[in-house]
Amino acid sequence: MARLRVDNAPPPVLLEGDVRVQALQTVRSEPIKADDYVHAINTLWSKAHAAFLDIGRLLIRAKELLPHGEYTAAVEGRLPFTARTAYQLREAARWAIEMDASRAIPMSRLPGSYSTIYLLSTLDPPTLEAAEAEGLVRPELRRSELVAWRKEKTRPKRSDLMELEVRRDKLRRDRDRLDQEIRQLEEQLKRAGGR
Repeated sequence: MARLRVDNAPPPVLLEGDVRVQALQTVRSEPIKADDYVHAINTLWSKAHAAFLDIGRLLIRAKELLPHGEYTAAVEGRLPFTARTAYQLREAARWAIEMDASRAIPMSRLPGSYSTIYLLSTLDPPTLEAAEAEGLVRPELRRSELVAWRKEKTRPKRSDLMELEVRRDKLRRDRDRLDQEIRQLEEQLKRAGGR
């Protein structure tokens, strides 16, 4: 009597790879109300924030450990963003890690965007302290808000402008007086037969 041969078992179905499971998860987790959308987007944004910092950490490590020239050619040359973005990601991560380690600004208080964190990292200590004192350093801080605040902080005050105008006017009077004095000397030199 012939023995039956058992066919090979079908490959196992991985839950995360099964199209039917993915379809059910999509239907189950698809936002419906505004609050659902906000929650889903905030969750993804938090993951993006962590991913940007992780990317920055990896870029820092690659730059430190790879032989000279290999980082630029092998890493930055093949990434989906520019060398400038790589630099900002590295510096934002470096600064955020430093602030968190020194307990100056914990990660939980940092903005969600690497470009905003990078811009914060460029502030000198007194300006950063002023930003913190005014409640500017917070997770929902937008880059445009920080740029506008920085511009306002660096704009000369009215009293400073008035002081500059007074100084300019004095220098103009001094210049006019010196020009007059030079003309008189030139006149004297002409009469005396000099130049």
